[in-house]
Amino acid sequence: MLMPQAARTKPGPGSAPRPWETARIIETPLAHRLTLASMFVFLAKIGNLPHLGHFEIGKVMIGLSVLALLFEGGGWKEGLFSHPIMRAYMGLFVMGLLTIPIAVWPGGSARFLFGNYLKDMVLIVLLVVTTRTPKDVRRLLWTIIINTLILDAILLHYGDQKITIVHLGKNEIAMTSVIAFGMLLGLPVSGVGKVLKWAAGIMLAFSIFMSVSRGSYLGLSAVLMLYTYIRFGRRAGLAIVGGVFLALAVVVGAYEFGPPKVHHAVNTLIHIQNDYNLTARTGRIAIWKRGLKIIKTHPLGVGMRNFPIAEGHIVEDVIGERWMDAHNALLEATAELGILGGIVFLTLLKRGMQTANRLRKNRTHEDMSRIGLSLVLALFAYFVTASFLSEAYAVILYIQMGAIIAADRVYRYTVMREGNVISRPGA
Repeated sequence: MLMPQAARTKPGPGSAPRPWETARIIETPLAHRLTLASMFVFLAKIGNLPHLGHFEIGKVMIGLSVLALLFEGGGWKEGLFSHPIMRAYMGLFVMGLLTIPIAVWPGGSARFLFGNYLKDMVLIVLLVVTTRTPKDVRRLLWTIIINTLILDAILLHYGDQKITIVHLGKNEIAMTSVIAFGMLLGLPVSGVGKVLKWAAGIMLAFSIFMSVSRGSYLGLSAVLMLYTYIRFGRRAGLAIVGGVFLALAVVVGAYEFGPPKVHHAVNTLIHIQNDYNLTARTGRIAIWKRGLKIIKTHPLGVGMRNFPIAEGHIVEDVIGERWMDAHNALLEATAELGILGGIVFLTLLKRGMQTANRLRKNRTHEDMSRIGLSLVLALFAYFVTASFLSEAYAVILYIQMGAIIAADRVYRYTVMREGNVISRPGA
């Protein structure tokens, strides 16, 4: 069997063996399932629904996951904190910590860092250390997709105005739906799974159309084009034609079969020169210009989650139109964490895509290659949609990164060393 370069090379005299050369993998089915269950609080936000917000479901689920992990044999931590993606992820935490003293609102920055961001980090670490096999990775991706379908159902039930009960807007839910759709495209399935895949795909596409989020329309079109290109990579002309056709089909389908609000959204894409984002002081172009001004005047950053406050206080020539979000993930990260923080954020995205693409190109395990394709499409969906949203710290991004790390580790530790997985009795 073809082995990765790192696994083929024997350690030199006096050097410590690499983790994947000595790792003894033990499955943790209960901890893995409890961690996936806790995702319904972090991603689907069911803990924010009426009558559930007082029970601290997230903390309970995470606590149970940690206890189960300890009971079943502890964490599979070999090489985790030296993984390139994890180092970049922790680098963002460090940058958030360093910018607290110079933040325009230090208290708010610290509260977000040690509250939301740190809790997300705990979830991501649990996802990685409890995911031990290719089957675990597929289960993780399906859980992300199911969480997204729940968000879509909440949006369709409560509508644009009341959706804030889950602390998310329709654009954020639409972005998550495009990510899940890309993830679903490459997911390996068989038998009944094919029916479920088609059903989930139709539901996600419908939700994206009904969200009236123009960024999600562009994201969905871009994902379909990339998927077509990858599948017909050696026939580039056919890939381009097919991708453009699919993208046009998305736009035409949204226009022809959607309600009036969908017609309006598509019209603004067609006649973009009249869109408020290009002309108004509250539009994205004007906000991005003010964001660049913040970066120029505060190259060390204004503090995590402080962009709207900085925009309101620092940009003096904006009257009556302050306190705006960045509407671009990279701009948000760079303005809040400084130029160095923006570089760390870009590094995280780059390493995530490189790792997922390397997994996609492997020729030793078809299922893991398809999972790599799912992760590439999902992260590309984030690239496109987050270019129009303030989602630098979106939990869906870091769950994706956790899934990429987990898939990479599973491939190197277990798939390339068949027979090394130890199943517990009754697992």
